[in-house]
Amino acid sequence: MLEAERFEKILRELNKKEKLSYKELDSIIKVSSSTIRRDVEKMSRSGLLIKIKGGISQLKKLNFDPEITARFNENVEEKKEIAEKAFKIIESGDVIYLEAGTTVFYLAEKLKNIDVTVTTNGITHIEELLKNRVKTILVGGEIKAATKSIVGIETIEFLSKYRFDKCFLGTNGISLEAGMTTPEINEAMVKREVLKVSGEKYVLADKEKFDKISNIKFSSLENCKIITTNEAIKENNRYKKYLY
Repeated sequence: MLEAERFEKILRELNKKEKLSYKELDSIIKVSSSTIRRDVEKMSRSGLLIKIKGGISQLKKLNFDPEITARFNENVEEKKEIAEKAFKIIESGDVIYLEAGTTVFYLAEKLKNIDVTVTTNGITHIEELLKNRVKTILVGGEIKAATKSIVGIETIEFLSKYRFDKCFLGTNGISLEAGMTTPEINEAMVKREVLKVSGEKYVLADKEKFDKISNIKFSSLENCKIITTNEAIKENNRYKKYLY
């Protein structure tokens, strides 16, 4: 069983019961005790659960992804400026990955009269890409209603077969201390896999994302370049070496 599958299974069981003992985890996961304890340690550090004496406990509060429909009307001009910068990076013949998200949507909107192949987990991007006659590949997996994204183990396995010239991701938080973060484990796992199979790696982020930390780290700052607005660049000089 893959690590991501074990994490999902543990979280599903925690949703049913507020607490689980290590003995219960042994019977649920069916791997070695040392593997379970390593998983628990990682999940605890990532803010997915709380370690207690003899087992684990469900978090009482979690940060969740806001509904994507609510985000479409936020910082629109900033997002369009970022999308314009990202578009200038794309070259004819590129095979690229576009993640679900509103800023990335505005990049999908700009892909006209250019020979590219797009793979995406963003349901909201599909109509725009097809309208622009872009060769489009939709990943497999579970549809997450809040973000209109496709995530899960099947998505990771699907992506592992690909190699992208460039990827364009979103983020919920950017921090010098915590790196790139997002609220949800399935989203984080997909982001990590995309970064693993991509040549050039870009994160699209408006000024609201800087100095924010969400639950789960999906990348170090060194691993990708941040595309943001000119205003955000001026305000966040301490991030200079990570900005595109």
